[in-house]
Amino acid sequence: MAVVKPFRALRYDFEKAGAPETLCCPPYDVIPDASVWTGKSPYNAIFLEGGERLGTADPYGDAKRALDGWLADGILAEDGAPACYLYEAAFTARDGSAKTLRGLAALLELSPYSDGVVLPHEHTLPKDGEDRRRLMAETGCQFSPIYCLYDDPDGAVAGLIPDAPPDVSFTMPDGTAHSLRILSAPDVCQALTATFADKKIYIADGHHRYGTLLRLRAETGTPKYAMAFLTDIGSAGVDLWATHRAVLCADGVDEAALRRALENDYTLTEGDTPEDGTFVWLAASGAWTLTPKRPWTEKSSVAALHSGILEPLLGIGADALAGGKAIAYTRDAAEAKALVRDGRALCAFLLPPPKMSELRGTVLAGEKMPQKSTYFYPKIITGLFMRRF
Repeated sequence: MAVVKPFRALRYDFEKAGAPETLCCPPYDVIPDASVWTGKSPYNAIFLEGGERLGTADPYGDAKRALDGWLADGILAEDGAPACYLYEAAFTARDGSAKTLRGLAALLELSPYSDGVVLPHEHTLPKDGEDRRRLMAETGCQFSPIYCLYDDPDGAVAGLIPDAPPDVSFTMPDGTAHSLRILSAPDVCQALTATFADKKIYIADGHHRYGTLLRLRAETGTPKYAMAFLTDIGSAGVDLWATHRAVLCADGVDEAALRRALENDYTLTEGDTPEDGTFVWLAASGAWTLTPKRPWTEKSSVAALHSGILEPLLGIGADALAGGKAIAYTRDAAEAKALVRDGRALCAFLLPPPKMSELRGTVLAGEKMPQKSTYFYPKIITGLFMRRF
C-alpha cells in the first residue's frame, strides 16, 4: 500500500557551517521565540524553517535567498546517492525514564486520505496551514519531516538495519542526544522499501505539512513525495503527552451551573491528577476528578471531553474552535491552573496522556480526534536532513 523510497537528503557541511547543535532547531510549531535560535548561528535552520515566526517583512523570500546562498557557498549540499536515514533521539521521557526514539527518514508517496494508505489521526486548525504553503511554494523545499507511524509487530523493518556507528551525533541544550546514520547500500534500501508495501501509515505529527504538500501537488504537479520520519507504533521510544484545555470564553455558564450539569454524567471527587478514563475539572474554587457514570462511546478521553462537555455544556463547537479564541492549549498542568487562578480562563480540563490504542482505533474507524489531541515527544529535529523537491 505505502510507497517508501530512499532520497538524496539536503544536509549541512559541518566543516563549513559549524557544529550541528548550533545549526539544528525544533520544527516551526514548537518555537515560541525564534530569537533563541537565530542567535546560535547565521546558518541555523530557523532561517529556513521559521516562516512567519521570524517576524520579518518577507520571511518566505528571506528563506529562499538564504537557501540559494547556502547552496552556492556549499553550506548545504545534497548527498551524492539516494539513501534511507536512520535517525535516533535519546531523551528523558515524561515518567523520567530514559528512552530512544528510532526510525527512518525516507520519502513517502503522497496519497489522499481517501485512498486509505496515509491516514490522519486528528483534526487541524485551518489558519495554521497557510504559512507552510507559502514557505514550501517559495523555497521548493521541505525542511522538517512528517512524523509517521506504522505497525511492525514482527520487527521486520528493524531487522533489516545493519549495526554501525552513526555518521553524525550531537546533544542539544535540552539534553536530547540526536544521531543520524546514512543507509545508502542499494540492497538495504530496496529491502526496506519492500517492507512498507503492505503497510498503512498513520500521521502522528505534521498534518498541516502533509496537507500543504497535497495542495501543492494538486496546484503544480509537484511534489509527488513527502519527506517522512517513520517509526514503529509499538516502539517504546514513542512518548505521548497530554494537551490540556483552558476555557477562555463560554456563553452564559457559571461555575455552579456547570457543576450541576457535570454531575449528571460524572462523579466528582476532589483531586487534580487525571487517570485513564477520567478528566480533571479546574474551577476557581478547586479541582475535581470527573469519573464517567456510563462508559464513553468515544474512542478517546479527549474526544469525550469535546463531545460531552465542551460543546453541549459550554457551547464550544467546531466553529468556536476554528476561531482560535475559545480554548488555550497547554501541556503544562501548572500553566492551566495558573490561567484559572488568575482569572484568565473560566475553567480548565486536565487530560490523561492519550494511548496509542486510542489513536489506532480512531484512525482505523475512519474517524479523527479533536485538534491538538496528541503531543509526540521528542519532536524530530529540523536541519539534520531536509529535502528539495
